[in-house]
This record gives sequence, structure tokens and C-alpha cells, in this order.
Amino acid sequence: MRNKMIVALIMLGLVVGLGCQQQSKPKAASGTKVSGLNRIHFDFDKSDIKSDAKKTLDDNASWLKKNKDTKITIEGHCDERGTEEYNIALGHRRANAAKSYLVSLGIESKRMTSKSYGEEKPLETCHNESCWWKNRRAEFVK
Repeated sequence: MRNKMIVALIMLGLVVGLGCQQQSKPKAASGTKVSGLNRIHFDFDKSDIKSDAKKTLDDNASWLKKNKDTKITIEGHCDERGTEEYNIALGHRRANAAKSYLVSLGIESKRMTSKSYGEEKPLETCHNESCWWKNRRAEFVK
């Protein structure tokens, strides 16, 4: 009986693990993803711009300076942890942090709007850190 339980638990672990791996294909952003602009990621429960995100935002600002007629929406996203209300607020802080950083690099504020989806539109749906970090992000869309 004990061996059957152990085998069942191992099989369950394999199914859950494979399910997460099978879902690792990035989904489209909510709007039309802007070619030339890349998403950034955030630490758990944070909205500050990390050093690796600064490099991405610097590249995004360069692209926006070359494409002066492009207006974008910056979407803030969260992982599934936290209440819906908390994650909506955190998504707004993330989108606004990215927007503020781009403004500091010379991108006009009027070219950008921000929106939060909280945990509503995850890239990944498994329930562990290997997926959660992908969902803590800001997307740049038309």
C-alpha cells in the first residue's frame, strides 16, 4: 500500500512538472506587442526597476526615440499571490515605474498610458516560482 502511494505521488509530481513545462510558451500581451520593445520583470511584491530591467528600458527608450509617432500602453502584471485588489494596485505601480523611467530618459509622458491587469493575464499558469517570476512584468503594447 505504501509503495503504491509513493508511486502515485511521484506520478503526480511528474504530471504537474510536465504541465508547467508545456505551458512555457509565452502568450501574447493584451494589446498588440510592439516589435522592438521588450517586457521587463519585477521581484516578488516589488515595483522598483531592477538593473537588468534598466538595460531593457534603455533599449526601449532608444527605439521609441527613433519611432516618434508610436504611442504605447504599459501594462503592469502580477503573479497569482495576493488579493485581486492588491495585485491591481501593484500592477499599476509596476506600469507607472516603467513609465517614469522612460520619461526620465526623455520619452514624452503623453505618448504612454499605463494599465494594470493584476494577476488576470498570466504568461504561465503553474503554481511555483518558475512561473511566477514570468508573470511579474510590464508589457509594452499599442
